[in-house]
Amino acid sequence: MENLAKRPLKKSLTGFEVELFTINREGYIVWEADKLLKKSKSDRNFTIKRECAANMIEIASYPSENVRNTMDYLLRELEYLVSISEKEKILLCPLGSYPGKFNPVMRNDRQYSIKESIFGRNRWKIAGRCVGFHCHYTLPKGIFDAQLRVLKMLVKSKIKDSLVNSHNLLIAADPALTVFMQSSPFYQGKHLGKDSRLIMYRGGVHLGNRDGLYANLEEFGGLPPYKLTAFDIMDIVTTRYEKWKSHIKSLGLNIKTLSLYGSILDTTWNPVKINPNGTLEQRGMDMNHPIYIAGAGAIIKWVLKRLQEEYYAVVPSEIGIKEPFKVEDDTIYIPPYPYVRNELQKLSAYKGLESGIVYDYCRRFLKLAESAMPKDRLKLIEPFKVMLSRRKTISDEIIDFAGKRGFKRSNKFISNKLAAEIALHHSERLLKEIISTENLIKNYIY
Repeated sequence: MENLAKRPLKKSLTGFEVELFTINREGYIVWEADKLLKKSKSDRNFTIKRECAANMIEIASYPSENVRNTMDYLLRELEYLVSISEKEKILLCPLGSYPGKFNPVMRNDRQYSIKESIFGRNRWKIAGRCVGFHCHYTLPKGIFDAQLRVLKMLVKSKIKDSLVNSHNLLIAADPALTVFMQSSPFYQGKHLGKDSRLIMYRGGVHLGNRDGLYANLEEFGGLPPYKLTAFDIMDIVTTRYEKWKSHIKSLGLNIKTLSLYGSILDTTWNPVKINPNGTLEQRGMDMNHPIYIAGAGAIIKWVLKRLQEEYYAVVPSEIGIKEPFKVEDDTIYIPPYPYVRNELQKLSAYKGLESGIVYDYCRRFLKLAESAMPKDRLKLIEPFKVMLSRRKTISDEIIDFAGKRGFKRSNKFISNKLAAEIALHHSERLLKEIISTENLIKNYIY
């Protein structure tokens, strides 16, 4: 993209959410999140939050116009959480799925018990075995009513188009972003693919997994389709809300139960969604080490910033199959949605960078991101360039680690002992990565 000097439309904010597993010093899952929550509450730390299972904990970093501030805050919170965990003899595992078998202890909060009733007890437990990284970026100016927490109908045409283009680009980018962040080659001890969390969490016929969490409710958790207009986006939000309402009514629950959801935008958990905090949220990625969170956050921020400030048109086309993310004048070409959903999503989840198609797709998306970023910020995406040159993600590193200890892909399964060793290795690596990422970003304002 050309570096055009245009006045920014707004002060857009970027925010992060990360989820982690709690494990003991031997590397096995423990259901000890409440100990950490109790301590953080006593310290008046309100960004450490409970999750759907007692073996998971979340950090919600304060958003900032300057992503360096967002990342700084996240790193400080990670350091804090690591420090209070150590005192309780608890470690934090930053992988998208815990590699070994375990039975999560699910919480019985009202909103969680509703999901359990709708999904079924065993299927709902998948949510307790999957953690992710969520990145937020402010919606285009004028499209969101902060008081009612809904999308507005009456906005300028360019702003409407900006919403649609941003929404569709994030969907097209999903196979690349999920590859860069993949860290879950094993789920319940089984090698499903390079992104086993994605396969189990989304599920569905397009991923070849009818046992996934959202396999029977793909409209609420699967990769959403492109939309032609802002009205189409608003319409699907309303349609999904009405469907969720019908599921709640089918349980015989009082319709007032819907008040648990603060907004009509709260009843969907797709990889790309309009968030009730007034953001576009990419929530389809695995949890991973801080260096990759910094890079993915920078990519999403700068691509969406350039898109919204310079009004690029994002056009699905066959050109987007042959030359994905090609830029011509003010147009960015992306593949048609069926190709993204049926081909790229599946290849990225199962094969990752082993697939030449996925490799080229990731390379071209990174090139787009690089063109949108100031030159002095490019150091932040260097880890992804290294990843492409080696054709190894964190998932590949984990598979190699397991291979040196006797794992063979033909067997598909690893022992709980090996799973614990993997989890322990990455938990110990987390603290080192916090420090190295702090050193990386301290000289960059991005």
